[in-house]
Amino acid sequence: MNKAKFWVDWLFEAGSFDGECGGNVCHRYSFDVELTDEEFEELYQVWHSNNGLNNWDTNWQDHDALFEKLNIIAYRALNDLLKQHEPDHADPLDAYWEISEETEDAF
Repeated sequence: MNKAKFWVDWLFEAGSFDGECGGNVCHRYSFDVELTDEEFEELYQVWHSNNGLNNWDTNWQDHDALFEKLNIIAYRALNDLLKQHEPDHADPLDAYWEISEETEDAF
């Protein structure tokens, strides 16, 4: 088993649109996911082929099961965090998430 860390938020920060990422998740909240060795390798492959990993502009083709697993965990984690820290924003419509620097370094 491998642990992967992700940033998650309902806020999206604008970024550079000069061929770089169009924005980032605010780095206020994070969650960890335990992944099997196979899932962790798959996560690496998605990250490597996209030069990054998030839920809004990463190509997840042929990796739908992993994407759905991460998306469900991210939404639940964000909602739990918002209920605790910002109850007025609980049950958000969107949850943006991206891989953390720690997990990228582990690759």
